[in-house]
Amino acid sequence: MAGPSGILFLLVIAMLEFLALSNTPHPYCDRPCQNELSLHLYLHQFVAGPNLPNRNEEFVLTPGYPLGFGTTLIHDWTLTNTVNPSDTIIARAQGTHIQASRTNANGWYISQNIVFQSGRFAGSTLQVMGTLTEQSEGQWSVIGGTGEFAKAHGTIKYKMDPASNIEDGIRELDIHLIYTPNYPQATQSGTPPLAKLLGGCHAVDNCCCKKY
Repeated sequence: MAGPSGILFLLVIAMLEFLALSNTPHPYCDRPCQNELSLHLYLHQFVAGPNLPNRNEEFVLTPGYPLGFGTTLIHDWTLTNTVNPSDTIIARAQGTHIQASRTNANGWYISQNIVFQSGRFAGSTLQVMGTLTEQSEGQWSVIGGTGEFAKAHGTIKYKMDPASNIEDGIRELDIHLIYTPNYPQATQSGTPPLAKLLGGCHAVDNCCCKKY
């Protein structure tokens, strides 16, 4: 039978092992890390009109109220990497804009999805809301997203580009996003059940982990 000194030695060893384990991060996560991203794109608005064959917006409602109040258009604006509208289309801004002001002829409310169709974010979307006024600069709010941009939030700063013309209203967009990246490894069949129960993912998937 171990004497008092032997028992004390075993207790010290056990305590050291316990401390070592407590300082080792658990391989499961409580939530994925969030990414921050900035994108720089150009939006091309080919305005509606009967003599403008390249238009990418159409009138839906023209109630005839003063200042165009209630006028509604549906749009499918294109986004490219440059001011050249013939460049590869990176994404499309698809939605509506409505003249929502009774005191300003340019008080447009916008609700749209930015749908990425080429590049690394193809298939992902951003949900965007905001206004357009007579000011050459402004901001829109990013209120959600899908695909790579799950749970996205952020802002889009826009300003009219000098290359704009009577048909193509070009806006320079500075998109700033915070989002939760989609890690498919976390839902593969090999993921331990505990991670699924916790609603988290594995540490190798770049999650923000905490010890359990």
